[in-house]
Amino acid sequence: MKKIFWEKTASVVMAGAFILSLTGCLDFGNSKKAILESAEAFAETVASADASALIKNSGLDKKSKEATELSDTLSLDGKSDEDKAFYEAVEKTIEYEIDEESYTNKKGEASVDIIFTIADYEEVLKTEYTKIDDLTAAVKKADTVEIKFTAEFVKNDDKEWIVDNVGSKKFMKIYEYRNQEIKLALTAEMITGFIDRNMSSFWLADDGKYKNTLFIEYNYYFKSDVLEYKDRGVKLYFKILKDGTQVFTGAQEDFGVSTNIKCKVSNEDLGLKNTEYLEAGKYDIELYMIDSDGEKLVDTVSVSVEKSAPQPTTKVLQGEGDYFVFQDQEFKKKILACGWLNTDNTLKNAKTYSKDVKNMCFSFKVDQSVTEELDYAYYYSEKSDKASLEEAMKTAVYHGSVKPKQFTEGYFYDFLYKMDQAKTGVYIIAVFAHGTNNVIMIGYVTVS
Repeated sequence: MKKIFWEKTASVVMAGAFILSLTGCLDFGNSKKAILESAEAFAETVASADASALIKNSGLDKKSKEATELSDTLSLDGKSDEDKAFYEAVEKTIEYEIDEESYTNKKGEASVDIIFTIADYEEVLKTEYTKIDDLTAAVKKADTVEIKFTAEFVKNDDKEWIVDNVGSKKFMKIYEYRNQEIKLALTAEMITGFIDRNMSSFWLADDGKYKNTLFIEYNYYFKSDVLEYKDRGVKLYFKILKDGTQVFTGAQEDFGVSTNIKCKVSNEDLGLKNTEYLEAGKYDIELYMIDSDGEKLVDTVSVSVEKSAPQPTTKVLQGEGDYFVFQDQEFKKKILACGWLNTDNTLKNAKTYSKDVKNMCFSFKVDQSVTEELDYAYYYSEKSDKASLEEAMKTAVYHGSVKPKQFTEGYFYDFLYKMDQAKTGVYIIAVFAHGTNNVIMIGYVTVS
């Protein structure tokens, strides 16, 4: 038989090409084992929520947008303790399974499905919690949901199989729980816990009582944490009770907007004339919160009022009892008006200067017949609680003396304090009869 080598050679070449094409689809076990081991290690890193390890052991460029997003998502910077506790609780529920049946490897590119199970935190967060421990316990007991991620593998320069699609949208779905901001529901007990007892006090009370007073004022100060709750729709208001009977209700204020709530009632608020002292008795101030569930008592403080002196005959000056009081009622009769001056255009309201003030000045307007010299002193306190103010008044930061001067608007005592730089806090002024320690007036102004 004649041998036809060319035709047989062609057949061999074609068969070889066919066999070679198949080898690209075949895996003799070594690559699969290495990839599954890499998938196992990768899944462990995912469950640990370690951004630096994920970036280091993947094909992700650490300077890329995806790497930055991953780092920001898994960072705990600026997160509250409640946020951190929630994240930790969710991460403890993360489990995974490598689906070996899904494994593929073609032309140096491999993939395998990893099924992550995680607590159904979205369902958990549909319930409102007041304690973080209750929330984390609910996460622990929650049903789980599955998140399938197809990990795509390539070889790095060291011939190691690494995941090449870390940071993708499908990958980031695993960490969506990190975008949750935990907001525990406010309770009356929580608000009570925010009260700063060292700062909160009755303004101008004497040893826990008022004597011959035109007003009662209690200032609640809260820790700065309350500012995180300003968007919760919770309001505070107060009631005044005299000897157990409600006599006044304050206006509602949004909780968390400020660290201070002023609870004040004046003689006129109680139906008295502006020159009449409050009636003697026990006065209770009750602080309430209002939310969607109604009102709840937050705190109660009490003070006694004594009334022994005859009613004052001079009219109350604007601002008296709010940011200044006269101790010398005879000298007060000489005053036509008084208050803080808007020097340097820095007075934000009747009793608050901005930090730009350089010439702090309280002023008395008097009749031209008043000519006597007066002494005055300024004191400074960083805090506004009673103990801090009393301590501050042991040492003056400025002394001065002044006689009335004529201006276009009339005759004025200007108790001026020039300064290089005002400090944030409270400045107290005391005016004295010249050459004595006899106090005529005491007042204050805040700088903020």
